[in-house]
Parts: sequence; C-alpha cells; structure tokens
Amino acid sequence: RRQRGAFQKVLTETGVPFLKMVRAWYMDDEVAFPRKEHHRIPPQFVTLEELHKSSGVEYFQVSPDCYEIDNTLKQLIEERGNNIQQIVDNPNEEELKKHFTEHFHADDEFRLAIEGCGYFDVRDKFDEWIRIEVLPGDLLVIPGGCYHRFIVDSQNVYKGLRILKDAIYQAHNRSSDELECR
Repeated sequence: RRQRGAFQKVLTETGVPFLKMVRAWYMDDEVAFPRKEHHRIPPQFVTLEELHKSSGVEYFQVSPDCYEIDNTLKQLIEERGNNIQQIVDNPNEEELKKHFTEHFHADDEFRLAIEGCGYFDVRDKFDEWIRIEVLPGDLLVIPGGCYHRFIVDSQNVYKGLRILKDAIYQAHNRSSDELECR
C-alpha cells in the first residue's frame, strides 16, 4: 500500500533492524471527500526530518500487537509524563466530525495506530497542511500548540490509542490562538 515516503530504521522484537516506510505529503486545497489522500499535483512528499522541522511532529514505530509492553512506548511515557491512555475504536460520524475539526492541545499528545488506516493532518510553520498516513504500529507525538485533525480512510476501520498528560481531554479549536502555547 505504501509506495513512496520516508524510511524509518526500526528494530523487530528480536532486535533485527529493518526499514519501514512512512508516508507524509503536502495536501491539496480540496475540502470535499476528506477520507481521500488529497495529494498536490505533482505530489509533494515530506521526509520524517522535514516533518519534524516544519511541525515538531515526531514519529516512532511500536508493535501494535503488544504495545502495552513495548519499550519505546514505555520510555516515551516515562520521559514525557503522558500516562492517561484512551482507546479510540471505530469512531462514529459524530466523533469523526469532532476529530476532523482543526484544533490543538496545550500538551503533547501521543497517537498510536493499532488497526486500520487513518490520516493525521498537521499544520506546518507556514500554516500549510501536511497529511500523515498512519497504519498499525505508527506512533506520532504531536506537540502542544500544533494544529491538527484526524480522519479515517475510506475503509472506515480504525483503532488507536491516544496518550495524554491530563485525564481531561481538552481541544482548542482554531479560534484559540491567544493561548500561551501558541
């Protein structure tokens, strides 16, 4: 399914390194049909390094089958203090509408794809959308203050883990630019 993108060197559970491809790209301006890929013409792919430099978003690979004991995830949770875990399981249309509303959080948010496929759209430092395809095992750390939104792909199957710093999930919609983290 993934044809182009950025490669991330990761280790299997046995410690053998392999390259995993992550797809991220600048989006076109079309607003209809948000579950489609929305590539610019010609497509403008983004490497993981470019993604981090332009938006602050970090990428990690985690085993979706045993994420509860994954050392990478455990270390991130311990280092950053995000320990409130919430499962997002096949969100309904109302939940998807809420997730697809452009917003940010004051603190970093971890998002792990466990099943299915979805898209996280994040604003870069020039206020342009970058779409990141997430498949099982993809873990994004979206920094506090970074505008983003989420939608499942056209298959409409998705299960993910959201890891927050606070038990209160507070999203600030685009009109909240006056907050300190912005």
